[in-house]
Amino acid sequence: MVSLSKADRVLVVAPHPDDESLGAGGLLQRMFAQRIPVRIVFATNGENNPWAQRYWDGRWRIGPDEQVRWGRRRRQEALNAICSLGGSPDCANFLDLPDLGITDLLMQGARDLSVPLTEEIQEWEPTLALIPTIFDAHPDHSALSVAFARAIDSVGASSIQTWEYLVHHPQVPIPRKALKLVLRTEEVERKRRAILCHETQVALSRRRFTSFARTEEAYYPHHPIDLTMDDSSPATARLHEGVLRLQFEVSLRQRFGSKILIAFRSEGANEHRWMLPVPLRSGKVHICDLIRDHRLNEAIMQWNGLKLFVDVPVPCAPDFEVLYAKLSSWTLFFDRSGWNRLAVRASRQESFIPPAKMSGLATLL
Repeated sequence: MVSLSKADRVLVVAPHPDDESLGAGGLLQRMFAQRIPVRIVFATNGENNPWAQRYWDGRWRIGPDEQVRWGRRRRQEALNAICSLGGSPDCANFLDLPDLGITDLLMQGARDLSVPLTEEIQEWEPTLALIPTIFDAHPDHSALSVAFARAIDSVGASSIQTWEYLVHHPQVPIPRKALKLVLRTEEVERKRRAILCHETQVALSRRRFTSFARTEEAYYPHHPIDLTMDDSSPATARLHEGVLRLQFEVSLRQRFGSKILIAFRSEGANEHRWMLPVPLRSGKVHICDLIRDHRLNEAIMQWNGLKLFVDVPVPCAPDFEVLYAKLSSWTLFFDRSGWNRLAVRASRQESFIPPAKMSGLATLL
């Protein structure tokens, strides 16, 4: 990956206690051994995990007080894991954001999410950041990745080397090649001990959790804002006469209860968060502005087999550097995929040229 020195400062962003060990336990212990300054920011306390808590506590009813106690227990487990990896509890900071609520905060444009992340970047001034990948199937992971990217953009900190780690595999291929960190035998064992510090989580899923203690850790490059992406890029976006065109591949099962989420910024640094319900048949749907809580213009959706084509009018003078889009279908817990980070360019063509098949990932034409 990259060579690090004591002059570096590393910021690790973890959605929940245990993600620091699962996703980056090998690299973290190396940085601790080299005495590189590290700050680990936990977005949530992992308090919303009722089935594991019911098993651990031996009780059925889980109320607010029980969730708070569970979150405190998981925080302590994270501190124990950090010590097991060779670090100090002082490097940890907890933002106390709601577990399983990061996507809602992102789509509301909530300052409770954007401000703490921005402050962490400004105060710590990292040279390297490790964040959850935008493709992670857990909604907290992918939404936190988007929020961190927006925070980097807002403070102009594009020089930070940023790498993404994966914990929950999506149902679709990841269109980036991972770099592998090869761990020594003793590093694998130390990572395993750190994972086992998360006792409440291992109790029900020991085999799944300890399977992360293997000889390789994968990290995906986090692509910075780039307006020079060519047509061979795995995801592109074109704005044509005030209309964005999207394409999704959706199975019959995923049509029910699905919605499209869009996040972008327009001129004047105004944030926009839109939601479009996915209809079972072709037709028009209203665009809901989730920040301002009102309806906008209508979008046109056309089904062609398993492909969904969407024309979205953009009347708000977009200043597109990057746009995020996600097809969110109903699931019990995990998503089919995470978000798509897409560069946008104005199209001078009279019509759009359909792109190649994108292995199930949403693309903007």
